[in-house]
Amino acid sequence: MLVVTSMHANASQSTDLAAVSSIRDAMSGSIATAWTGTDCCTWPGIVCHPETLRVTDIVLRAGDSPSSDLQSEKLDLTVDWTGLISDSLCQLDQLNTLIVTDWNRISGGIPSCITSLSRLRILDLSGNKISGEIPADIGKLSQLVVLNLADNEITGSIPPSVAGLSNLKLLDLSNNKLSGEIPSEFGKMSMLSRAILSGNELSGSIPDSCAGLSRMADLDLSVNQISGSIPDWIGAMPVLSCLNLNSNQLSGEIPASLFGNKGLSHVDLSRNSLEGTVPDSFSAENYYLSLNLSYNKLSGEIPKSMQSVKYMGALDLEGNNFDA
Repeated sequence: MLVVTSMHANASQSTDLAAVSSIRDAMSGSIATAWTGTDCCTWPGIVCHPETLRVTDIVLRAGDSPSSDLQSEKLDLTVDWTGLISDSLCQLDQLNTLIVTDWNRISGGIPSCITSLSRLRILDLSGNKISGEIPADIGKLSQLVVLNLADNEITGSIPPSVAGLSNLKLLDLSNNKLSGEIPSEFGKMSMLSRAILSGNELSGSIPDSCAGLSRMADLDLSVNQISGSIPDWIGAMPVLSCLNLNSNQLSGEIPASLFGNKGLSHVDLSRNSLEGTVPDSFSAENYYLSLNLSYNKLSGEIPKSMQSVKYMGALDLEGNNFDA
């Protein structure tokens, strides 16, 4: 029995070696130079389980030193790295963390097989030139806590299956080329505390299911094509501190509940088509580091209650039709 177990372990380790070797073979520069030998657990950026010696983490951040022996040499790529994640990487079935960030020269798509890595908790591929679409069944990665695909060239829509990411705390898809509507069941990600979807081409309204995101602290939908009105429930989100909806196509009036939220410290509603008056619902409990309502169609008087707030840092009301 011990022999069979040992043989299985050796086979699994060999599979892991083959998988990470395929990454090395796709690149050159200091990473490829540092990844030598047959013990991938000693390679810079690779972490293995201390007992099973299976690969659990891959962490490759551009500019990091590959090892203590090479502190003077920063990780770099001398050529473009196409095919960031080959299908063989999906054989790393013990992988918890995959971080490959800020290389700027890495291209290719995210293979659909990545959703088979059921233990994956952190997937961070930000700051590259990754293209193609987010895998349709990304929601199968039910253990994910961080999904960061920001600053790439990803197209298509946000898959509805993201609603299955019940443990996700950070979702950052900013500065891509995503289009279509935010999935209607987006709010099922009950652990979500930061949703950064700015700098895309998203359209449609803000889904009502988001009203259930009781842990949401930072919601950024700026620089998209979001339309409709600002829903009343946003003001009732209990821990929301940063709300950025600037540069969209939002219309209607600002709900009074928004400024009744005592936890908000950063609010940016600028460059929309909001109209009506600014709700007179400020209080001495409000503490704003920044409040930007500029370049809308707001009118009437600036509410007197705004003068009662505990602190007002940067305030921008330019480009509206307020009474003199």
